[in-house]
Parts: sequence; structure tokens; C-alpha cells
Amino acid sequence: MKVGEKMKLLISAYACRPDMGSEPAVGWNWILEYSKLCELVILTNFTNKPYIEEYLTSHKIEFEKVRFIYVKPKLKVELWYKEWERLERFYYMCWQHAAFRIAKKLCNKEKFDYVQHITYVSCVMPTYMYKLNPPFIYGPVSGGETVPSIIHYPFRKKENIIENIRKCTQLIAKKSFNLKRCCKNAELIITVTEESKNMLPVKYQEKTVVLQAIGLNKSAILDKKKIFNDSKTRFLIAGRMLSWKGFQIGIEAFVKVLESGVKAELTVLGTGNSEMKNALKHIAGDYLNSEICFVDSVRYDKMAEFYDEHDVLLNCSLRDSGCLVVMEAMGRGLPIICIDTGGPKINTESGGAIKIKPAKYNELKEKLAEAIILLTKDSEKKNVLSHEGQKIAFKEFEYESKISTFYYKYLEKR
Repeated sequence: MKVGEKMKLLISAYACRPDMGSEPAVGWNWILEYSKLCELVILTNFTNKPYIEEYLTSHKIEFEKVRFIYVKPKLKVELWYKEWERLERFYYMCWQHAAFRIAKKLCNKEKFDYVQHITYVSCVMPTYMYKLNPPFIYGPVSGGETVPSIIHYPFRKKENIIENIRKCTQLIAKKSFNLKRCCKNAELIITVTEESKNMLPVKYQEKTVVLQAIGLNKSAILDKKKIFNDSKTRFLIAGRMLSWKGFQIGIEAFVKVLESGVKAELTVLGTGNSEMKNALKHIAGDYLNSEICFVDSVRYDKMAEFYDEHDVLLNCSLRDSGCLVVMEAMGRGLPIICIDTGGPKINTESGGAIKIKPAKYNELKEKLAEAIILLTKDSEKKNVLSHEGQKIAFKEFEYESKISTFYYKYLEKR
């Protein structure tokens, strides 16, 4: 590459949308920040096209030397609709094959400095981009996280089967030919947690860096001191209502606190099936619709305001690889109470949280309740954790800083 010439990257980002959180946000924000640093060709799912083009038009964004290629597999049935959600993995595999064929043709016609696979962020479903000639960057990837066995979480029968299937899938993936090839041919591997790093073959872990895939836009970070409610401390627990997200133990701990006479409120924000939601409401008991309130959903662009209405985030996720809600809450100055595992463990390494070590279920619930009580009574502790969280958000979570640091440290110097 000539002096002053921009690098050219070929990116595989199946999930990539500017109007969503989770994996689509990962794909979009990595691309958005890369676009400021280098030339890009992006392969993404064709269903993302209207959202990407509408965003570029409405925000008057004109990318220089950035080209989107919208890939559609040759399938008669569209399998990504919600009623076919369980078959999306099959569709994704078909998409990967189609994307690889296009990428191969591109590499025969154009020169790329790197090929990078960004989304899906899962080493259980590896990419085929390692077969291409340019140096291959694998990741960020996840998939190695498991519920700590010490907890003995009371999953229902169906949920327990799902967790066991997940563990079996991890074991199969760890031994899979495709994952080994991905790792062998990668010049650099990025995993989002130590657990996912440990899932990779040991001999390839030396070329692996741990870096959270998710991040925050600068506008999402509160640039002034957080103001707390004077009367009652308002807690928030948020996310998808899946068993491993820990809503059950979080609400049980909060009920225990209320029964002790402590004055506090909890908002439960999340979507889930009616069976799960009704079970959680049953746990809330007499406190439902008074001290404990359920909210179905908040528009993604309104979440910052929603965080600002609360004082503390209670996050009881048991095996989250990223946990964007923790990052977002820290960015808005909310102290965090979380279990010290997975993504929340990584995100709070530098402070901003009361972290509870995994323990037996009842002991863990007791420790969570103690942390809740502490933050209802200790204003100074809340202020210290709030300040730490905002400082970490600016330094470690902000996408521009995170991705530019990665680019200059690992790509440009090679």
C-alpha cells in the first residue's frame, strides 16, 4: 500500500441496520466507523437495503468509497420471517454460501487489504470468508458463554433442554472443521469475551484479542452529572424476557428488598411470550403495578430518555456475550448491579458496578438484594459508580474511539 493511500476492506455483515440494536447495530456501527478510515465493500443481507438507504438519505450521509452489495440466496421460500425464526440458521448458512461466491468474484477483480467477518457474531456458525486470498480477520465473534453451573438456575423443563442443546452445540462447534479452518487461516481473531476465546483451539488463542463487538454512539453518552431521584430509588431491569437473562432472580431479589420495608421502585422493560411475562408478574405479587411495573417496549431512539428516568440498572444476565443495556445505562450515568460473568463482567472491569460473583441460587439472590438495599441508602456510592460508568463509557465504549483504536493498533501497522 502506498503512503497516504487508504486500505481497502471487504466486509461480511449479514446483520447490518442503522435503526436497530443488537447484532444489526454491531454491523452498522463497525461499518460507519471504518468508513472514516478506509475504503469498504460490504456484503449484507438484501432485507437491510431499504433501512440503510432510507437512513443515508434522511441523514444526508454520502459515503466516500463505500459500496454496499445486497446478497439474496437463491431460495424460493423466505425463511427469516418471525414464524420461521427457528429456520433462520438454515437461511443464514445459505446466505453465507451466496456471499462467499460473490466475494470470490470480487477478490478476482479487485485488490483488498483485508477480508473481515463481522456479523453474525457467532463462532457456532462460522463464515466461509477464510477461503479467500486477502488476509482474513475473524470476528468479533461470541458463542462460548454458558450459565455458571454453580448457580443451579431453576430453568423450566423446556428451557433446560434448550440450555443442554446449546452446550452440545458448543462442543460440536469447538471440534468442527470449519471453525478450525477459520482460526487457522485468520491473521487475527477477535472474541467478545474470555469464554469465547477459550472455546477456540488453544494453538490459535495467541492471535486472539478480546474486544466487545457492541458500543455506543457519542450522542448516547450523558455529558453531565447524573441527577438522582430524591424520594424513591428507581431501578430498571431490561432486555428480552428469556430465562437466561435472569429476570426471575432479579424480581425475586427485589421483592425480598420490598418485604424488608425498603422504599424503592422497579420497572421491568422487555418483550417475551405471555407465559414468561405472566410468571414474572406472579413473582411480583402484591407489588405489581405499584412498586413493580411492567413496560412492554420503548422505541430504540427513546431509550436514553427512559434511562434518565431511572437511577440504577439491575442486570441479572447469566451468559450474555455483550449486554448492550449495561453499556447504555453506564453511558447515562446509572450505577449497575450485575452478575460477574460474560459481557457484563467485561464491560464493568474498570468500575461503575456492584458485581456479584456467581453462587448458589439463594445465595446469589441474597447478594443481589443486599446490593439493591445498599444503592437505595448510600447516595455517595451511587454518585461514585455513576461517575465511573460515564468515564468508562467515553473511554472504552464509544464506537469511534473503540474501532479507530483497533484499526490503528491491529490493521494499519500490519
